[in-house]
Amino acid sequence: MTKIVSHRGANRFAPENTFAAADLALEQGADYIELDVRESADGVLYVLHDEGLERTTNGSGPLGHALSHEIDALDAGAWYGEAFKGAVIPRLDAYLEHLRGRCGVYLELKYCDPAKVATLVRRLGMTRETFYFSFSEEMRCGLQAVAPEFRKMMTLDIGKSPTLVAALHHASIIEVSVEQMRRPGLLAACRAAGLEVMVFYDGNDMAIHREIAAAGVDYINLDRPDLFAAALQEATLATC
Repeated sequence: MTKIVSHRGANRFAPENTFAAADLALEQGADYIELDVRESADGVLYVLHDEGLERTTNGSGPLGHALSHEIDALDAGAWYGEAFKGAVIPRLDAYLEHLRGRCGVYLELKYCDPAKVATLVRRLGMTRETFYFSFSEEMRCGLQAVAPEFRKMMTLDIGKSPTLVAALHHASIIEVSVEQMRRPGLLAACRAAGLEVMVFYDGNDMAIHREIAAAGVDYINLDRPDLFAAALQEATLATC
């Protein structure tokens, strides 16, 4: 059955990349939580998507220019709603500990020291329940150098061909768009290349959620775990 990967947690219902967003996503049926990793000026790993602090906190400037004690004091929830006022930017170690044993985790390395991430994940015993990606070639190469055994994902757009994803990018998971999923023979080519398939879809159209559920891919990376969980339930009931 397709595993649900909740993009930045349940970000349509709670401030993204917060403990609240992760907990709600799990309540809605997520199997994995996707998160973004950045590093502070004094070397602490944090869960934040943007380079800058402005959009999702009451801070300003790049996270990488701020010290950890400054970041810890920021509010990462009030921008979203009064109910989330006081939410923190999670430190990666605390966030992983919060999720450990409850779900899998997909870590996107925005900009950080891959060796620190690998050391933390190994210390927590979470190697098997995690997988990794970065749009930065620097981050991907750095992670491969220190953690060749970690599961890695590559997008079809960057990888260019399913046959190159493992050979050139050391990945065992390929991410495709809905349009790419629909291309005749592409999913079969991914399977023939020995890859697991993840579809990215950030919309709300139930017809598309049902289409992805019917395709039988391994993962879906999305913003609405509740909708896809409902689509999976519909598909299960239809086969009973």
